[in-house]
Amino acid sequence: MSNQAQVDAIEHLLMAVLKSSGMTMNSFKAFEKAQGSLMGSDGPGGPEQKSAAAQYLDHLKKQL
Repeated sequence: MSNQAQVDAIEHLLMAVLKSSGMTMNSFKAFEKAQGSLMGSDGPGGPEQKSAAAQYLDHLKKQL
């Protein structure tokens, strides 16, 4: 199984969980924590990768 297939599966699982639970304050907090983690030392690569990941996270939030 490719890394992309794994990422796609996890993304779809996350979106299904969030959609089934509805957007609550906890959902918004989860997105805030994820963005903080992405931008921190645990985040991917350098500034460009961190920025791209944060933008994609914002895209996912808008899908809800």
